[in-house]
Amino acid sequence: MEQSLTKGRKIQNNCTTAVKKLRTMIHLSEDKLRAHKKKNLFLTQLTAKTLPKGLQSLSLRLTSEYYNLNSSQQEFPNQENLEDPGLYHYAIFSDNILATAVVVNSTASHAKVSYFLREIS
Repeated sequence: MEQSLTKGRKIQNNCTTAVKKLRTMIHLSEDKLRAHKKKNLFLTQLTAKTLPKGLQSLSLRLTSEYYNLNSSQQEFPNQENLEDPGLYHYAIFSDNILATAVVVNSTASHAKVSYFLREIS
């Protein structure tokens, strides 16, 4: 009987310790979750404030126009050129849409072989 009571006390003590550890882990996890949510909210607001309004409205307008097209019109006209290693692909990062359009137009018009101009005409 004494051995059974001793085993029961050890198990009960272990359970109490485990419960305390689990509660501590839960509280730490909740604190981390709150911190991540706060950081996420801050970064979302920062992104919204730093992205120019014109760029926001342009991307929204282009996205809505794309999804309003028929499914046959949503495909790129020359999709094989997207993966052609013989063509050069450029990425321009700018807030100034007008300046970007000028650079793209100049690059396309002064290229040795202009696939872009050939496809349009």
